[in-house]
Amino acid sequence: MPNATSRRRRLASVAGCLIMLGAAAGVLPGAEAAADARPAAGAAAAQHRIPPVTSCASLAGLDLARVETSIASAAEVTRAGHAYCAVTGYISPQTRFEVLLPTATWTGDYLQQGCGGFCGHVDLSLADPSRTSGYQAPFPPLGNGELVVAADDQGHEAPNNTDTLWARNDPALRVVFGYSSEHSMARTSRALIRAYYGRDAAHRYFDGVSDGGHEALALAQRYPDDFDGIIAGAPANNWAALAGLFEPWLARVNLNRNDRQILTAEKLPALHTAVMRACADASGVITDPRACTFRPESLRCPPGADTVSCLTPAQVAVVRAFYRGPTDSRGRNLFDGGMPYGSELAWQVWAVQPAADTAAPLDTVAAALGLNYLRNAAFWQNPPVTLGLRDVRFTAAEHRRLQEVGDIYDATNPDLRRFAARGGKLIIYHGWSDQAIPPFQSVNYYREVVRWSGGFTRSQAYSRLYMIPGLYHCPCGQPGNGDPATAVDMMTPLVRWVRDGAPPATLNLPVTAQSTGTPLTSLPVSPFDPTRPAPRNDGLNSNYHYVGYASTYRPDAALWCHQDGPTLRCTRHRPN
Repeated sequence: MPNATSRRRRLASVAGCLIMLGAAAGVLPGAEAAADARPAAGAAAAQHRIPPVTSCASLAGLDLARVETSIASAAEVTRAGHAYCAVTGYISPQTRFEVLLPTATWTGDYLQQGCGGFCGHVDLSLADPSRTSGYQAPFPPLGNGELVVAADDQGHEAPNNTDTLWARNDPALRVVFGYSSEHSMARTSRALIRAYYGRDAAHRYFDGVSDGGHEALALAQRYPDDFDGIIAGAPANNWAALAGLFEPWLARVNLNRNDRQILTAEKLPALHTAVMRACADASGVITDPRACTFRPESLRCPPGADTVSCLTPAQVAVVRAFYRGPTDSRGRNLFDGGMPYGSELAWQVWAVQPAADTAAPLDTVAAALGLNYLRNAAFWQNPPVTLGLRDVRFTAAEHRRLQEVGDIYDATNPDLRRFAARGGKLIIYHGWSDQAIPPFQSVNYYREVVRWSGGFTRSQAYSRLYMIPGLYHCPCGQPGNGDPATAVDMMTPLVRWVRDGAPPATLNLPVTAQSTGTPLTSLPVSPFDPTRPAPRNDGLNSNYHYVGYASTYRPDAALWCHQDGPTLRCTRHRPN
């Protein structure tokens, strides 16, 4: 039996896959207001190196009270072979951050990286532009030291990013995590850039996956002036229903009367093989899981048998529930779907464990995310910390109750016209085989974005949705990031769109591995139109009717909160 320490380490490791013109002594008056007076910079102008106008050490004494920031250190360092001025500190009330400012190789642009899970760590990356995906292709300007890059811990420090104890007795930290941390980070980085280089960044980019995708969409919706280009990968934007219902559902339906798991990891290879045989095309690709009609009953074990190549009746029921997602007693969907066909190999660790693991399913990532959210962050009046899987109520009433606080976290406003009007560009992408955040959520959200944009053609002036066949949520202990596994580069098309005005069309993603079909070298992925009729059949990924669709994907759902002395006051009205 795995001990508690090994389980904690495994969850900490896996869930991470789930993150200015100024003077040397202070920011000049009006610096924040002048932030949008950025120099125009085309492709040629962006190639020259921009030197600092002051020393790195001088930034340690910079007064950043105007952006509620305290600097802890500013020192020259070498990372990945390039020299930077590394600035660390915190933003009120306690958001830790790091900003790397190239000392001799900056070409004028800024990249801010998102986080994953419930965050709680900085861990800025020069390899993965999103810092948490585990599969995004390296972006050469980032690796070459050409960008100012920054990341933060989303307002709290935690031993792993399934931990939520920080939120239990501090509503203000919920707001920082929910929507304000990345806006604050953008303001702080802008002040540092202007102080160090004597100018603003030519272009500002944000790249985030999962929780980072949630952060990305919160920025586009709530702070449309902060970034020129935003990547929202596998966004966890319908946060309350995702963490409060979908994740605990995965653990609850796999729990037997003895609190042990029903479906075990040993059954997943045979299940995946059967699904691919039934639903993949000749190249071994499931292009849209909604068109798949695989029935788990087809793998039912003969009476009295139980081998790795078949499913017991109880396991068939679990698999069906996984594919369908959380439902109430009337069969109504409490989230935007369930685990997609084709994601089976990625269920290990996220939702199931090997048979020898007697702690499962309580030690899965899904259980940790769901229970920790419900215990500490989901309600104004917190339930006992002993709340367990059997206490979770899968009802429409519970969905509504979760929204009372969830509208702090959710980034589901489809009206992005302010972001579009100032020239912002947005790329959303989601894996069709995402086991952690059902891809049907992004289809539903973007359908409303298109509607609020005035139709698909108008939405394409500033946004794209790419649905990537085979892509899992993250490698997360798996041998690959999908089936087929691909290298995902979204930064290059985003930068070309923002900098050169060249909108992305079909992307050809290099294929690094696949389990079946004619071998592929690349996988073409075109912009997805969610207004086209969805496949309708008796498959378990088809015909979803999400009870929260109308109440979730609307412009006026977001809560805006401010601290008034000891009291946190929240309203539906955007502050001036």
